[in-house]
Amino acid sequence: MEAPSLQNIALAGIVLILGTFFVKRRTGPPLPPGPRGLPLLGNILQIPKTASRFELPSTIPSQLTVKKKTQHLSTYFRQLCEEYGGFVSLNLVGFPIVLIGNMKLAKEILEKRSAHFSARPLVPYSLHYDPAQMYWIAVSGQTHFIARKLSAGIMSGVRAGDTELLQQFEALISVKRLLENRGDHWFHEMERTAASMVLTATFGQHCPTGDEPELKEVVACVKELGALVAPGASIINAFPFLNILPGPMPWRTRAAAFRKREDALYDKLVTEAVSGKASGMNTWAAIFTSEDKPEGDQRRLLNIFASAAIETTSSTMQTFVLACVLSSSSLSSASWVARAQKELDTVVGADRLPTFKDRPFLPFIEAVMRETLRWRPSVRFVLPHNSTADEIVEYNGKEYFIQKGTVVFAVTWAIEHAQDLENRDTFNPERFLDADGQLKAGYETAAFGFGRRACPGMPFAERSLWITIALILWSFNVRKSLKPDPKTGLPFSYSAQDEAFHGDLSNGPIEFPAIFEPRSEHHAEVVRQEWENCEKDLNVLLPQHKRR
Repeated sequence: MEAPSLQNIALAGIVLILGTFFVKRRTGPPLPPGPRGLPLLGNILQIPKTASRFELPSTIPSQLTVKKKTQHLSTYFRQLCEEYGGFVSLNLVGFPIVLIGNMKLAKEILEKRSAHFSARPLVPYSLHYDPAQMYWIAVSGQTHFIARKLSAGIMSGVRAGDTELLQQFEALISVKRLLENRGDHWFHEMERTAASMVLTATFGQHCPTGDEPELKEVVACVKELGALVAPGASIINAFPFLNILPGPMPWRTRAAAFRKREDALYDKLVTEAVSGKASGMNTWAAIFTSEDKPEGDQRRLLNIFASAAIETTSSTMQTFVLACVLSSSSLSSASWVARAQKELDTVVGADRLPTFKDRPFLPFIEAVMRETLRWRPSVRFVLPHNSTADEIVEYNGKEYFIQKGTVVFAVTWAIEHAQDLENRDTFNPERFLDADGQLKAGYETAAFGFGRRACPGMPFAERSLWITIALILWSFNVRKSLKPDPKTGLPFSYSAQDEAFHGDLSNGPIEFPAIFEPRSEHHAEVVRQEWENCEKDLNVLLPQHKRR
């Protein structure tokens, strides 16, 4: 059979697109406001180039590439939300998109109306690297139910404190290593800390040095996955009809290589965890595999937990260090570090490290964690939801129509930087405290998503962040490095703008130098002594999980 020509394929695609544009328009409430688009293409050419890293086969005309821009997609989404009032409608080559940039609206649509907004859209490229659609947290059906049930059971143990000894231990390793090298490799130490917390709890794979082959391979797979799930990872996300092209297209080759690499890694980790070879602990992997489920689902569900937790937690830890570094040379914002350390000195003292038992008595440290999640969120827009029915939504006194099949993004970057928020781009933990220095009631965050699709690992992630932040602030004064940038020979330029972040779906800062200076020799000695005296048996640090 003769292969279809490129011209015929393109013609078929155009016909399909035309069909979406010339369907009779409905009467009734309008779509949410948004920028005017082009015929057929809609708003696709307005999307920043950094979000459109298309892989084009040589036979596709180069004119299809998007004009180069430097702005991140999340910042473009935030600007649209600000320009159009927090509720925005876009059209990308016939696909309806809605952006939500308001907390109240996000809760109304994604939580109160979750029955019609909990599905995931089908992303064409995801069928290549994730045929079972597990990385969309199981688009629907029984697998999604099993995932939520299992994660809820595990996280109930986390809330009860099952993992706190482990997380305290990993954070202690981190400050000990930072003390030894004064932060020479601090950026990768944050990756090690986040990864070892997750890998030990999940698979019993403790990673004390950061040089473990398993850790390096997990981090590499996590970064590759982040690139694969980015909205512009492949041209077939924008032009699905190109998937008809036969042969080893770039998107197929890349996805197949990733699947093979990742399957081999997690098969090994799950096997070692279940057999007891890793540590002998009753790990999360053991809990998952105790259920009667297909083996492939076990592995991919664990992939989801490990991948999401490692990338977002390490990015947030790195963002916290960036806030510390920027505050070290800013008289207007340095006071937050001094206030945090004063609270630690008052509650904890200088003769021991903070522990989770101190958490209820350290409201300012809690506020620092919340501000880190708000100031530069690692996930600047949550994974998309998909509407499964037509809906009419009232917003600011007007009714708007969301049609069935619309892809809905909650734009964390806009929600957490509402225009009525005072000094919204300044790192200021005091915004979460009342006049008496206590935490304000009614805390809300968009950092972990909304509704049925909210991140199930939130309790573990928050504990990881809190203990790491508390130990770093107790132990160190974090400041800028005076060494020149090796790329330019000039002093390193520190920034919290788009150019300082890598712009992927999990949007952490690009690596930068920092100095971790002990607050005193006494503080340094306390860290050393606590390390010498701490419990190091993983079977004690992570006790047997109870059926809940």
